[in-house]
Amino acid sequence: MTNLWLKVALALYSLGLLHAILTVVKRRERMFRVGLGSISLGIVFHLVALVEDGLAVRHFPVTGLAEAASLFGFVLAGAFLLVYWRYKDHSISVFIFPLVFVLTLTAAIEHGTYVWGPPLLRTAWLYLHVSLIILGYTAFFLTFASGVMYLIQEHELKSKKPHAFYYRLPPLEAIDDLAYKSLAIGFPFITLGIVTGALWASNVWGPRWPLDPKVALSFASWLIYLSLLFTRWSAGWRGRKAAYFAIAGFAVILVTWGTNSGMHSFVSP
Repeated sequence: MTNLWLKVALALYSLGLLHAILTVVKRRERMFRVGLGSISLGIVFHLVALVEDGLAVRHFPVTGLAEAASLFGFVLAGAFLLVYWRYKDHSISVFIFPLVFVLTLTAAIEHGTYVWGPPLLRTAWLYLHVSLIILGYTAFFLTFASGVMYLIQEHELKSKKPHAFYYRLPPLEAIDDLAYKSLAIGFPFITLGIVTGALWASNVWGPRWPLDPKVALSFASWLIYLSLLFTRWSAGWRGRKAAYFAIAGFAVILVTWGTNSGMHSFVSP
């Protein structure tokens, strides 16, 4: 991976995160302009790093731990810009950019350390599968962040003396709208990601592919989000119940991402 441009992006993300935190703490909107500019410029350099990495390895860079983490961080940073453009609220940046920073830092540290399987197994199906999963994870992280913000905001509203953070968060209606839209966007991506992964795995590994722990956890998280989507549509679930489901679903996703066993084991390049 092209470490130079990735490190530049990491530095800019760090600056953006710092200004996002200061904006929320100090309640100074003008301060976030610097952070927003740093984040936007960081995305540009991150894209350069991804393109150069793809040209260097001659395939879409998603076949290893560092590559997947880098793409995840890039897509999540881009998703923040879309959310900010739609809702004009900067407070969600303090939830998103710690993860963007960690993912980008992981990509820089783990450069070239681990890849998924031998080159023979790296087909177009694998590239499509990982890319769809990352897009789904990005949307579901927004659902998770919305759930956390909703619970915080609801708690503050019910308290007689709300803390200062209450005034930094968007209204409950906007938070719930983001939660629903990110859920509706993420579910098709994660579904297609699981389907393409199953097709690829069945051709490569045969009938034993469902026994892989990462596959089982992926299905578990899919069922949680399916239940959440169904209850929002049919039972009109909103607010606290939906927030708890969103947090539980992303907790399973974190366990799934960190699982290193079976067909999804990382091996040295």
